[in-house]
Amino acid sequence: MYHLIKSIWFLSHNIGMHIVPFLWFWKYKVLYFHLLILASWKLNQNRCIVSQTEYYLWGETFMGNGPRYYVPEKHRIILLYNFVIGSLYYFYKFSLKYPIIL
Repeated sequence: MYHLIKSIWFLSHNIGMHIVPFLWFWKYKVLYFHLLILASWKLNQNRCIVSQTEYYLWGETFMGNGPRYYVPEKHRIILLYNFVIGSLYYFYKFSLKYPIIL
């Protein structure tokens, strides 16, 4: 059971790392999650809290043995660009639907 939970956790982290940046196509509320992730990386010196939790619980991360917490610059840029593009898209979309009348 222990190994099953660890495997599911690592698999979901690995898959989520590649899917979460693009979920804003379906729901705008995912952008709040993007903002939370970006803020946690910034406040934690570009280290992933989920990876730190993995190492604390199992002594390894989904990237391998040892304390590998650092989020690569490529992943930070991908999430940041998706956040900015998604925010601009939904700002434009909602501003057409609910125009501000002055």
